[in-house]
Amino acid sequence: MPADFGVEGYFVRYKRLFVYWRRRSIGDNGIVTILHARMHQMDRFKNSFG
Repeated sequence: MPADFGVEGYFVRYKRLFVYWRRRSIGDNGIVTILHARMHQMDRFKNSFG
């Protein structure tokens, strides 16, 4: 995940979607957000952690 987001996590792109996830403290993975490529990634992602 880009350091600009300020969190440790991962992402994958599938067609025009970006799926962001991170490891949770209980040891599993959690989806943070799924965004379309046209969305402003930085603003949307920061809102998810608001």
